[in-house]
Amino acid sequence: MNINPPRIILVDDNKDIVSVLAGTFGLNGYEVHKTYSAEECLNKIKELEGIVDVIFVDGKIAADRAAMLIVNVKRINSKISIVVLAEDETNKTRVLEYGAEDFATKPVSADTVVAKVNNILLKMNKLRSNLS
Repeated sequence: MNINPPRIILVDDNKDIVSVLAGTFGLNGYEVHKTYSAEECLNKIKELEGIVDVIFVDGKIAADRAAMLIVNVKRINSKISIVVLAEDETNKTRVLEYGAEDFATKPVSADTVVAKVNNILLKMNKLRSNLS
């Protein structure tokens, strides 16, 4: 049986953060795709034909009313889980209302981020199993 690794898209305009997270997720068995804007993320999702497990996005990008990244992602594939990491909780309510599954504030370790994403995937898999 061939089991594909979880597929994640990282979205942050800070390339250092994306590199650290990409390395950590990669070491934990994820197929990682790096993007640096809402537009790049949406293009990547389309390139991957909507087959993405998780999107991990910076709070500023997630809360941007013009880009509406979370809403647009959910239009492409409502099953994609979205985790937002922000500087503070200013936009927490907005991004959760847009459809994000989880919200965390900085500082947070890369290992904690991976654990958070793993927990979301476990919950989603259990939910899908219960619906089958």
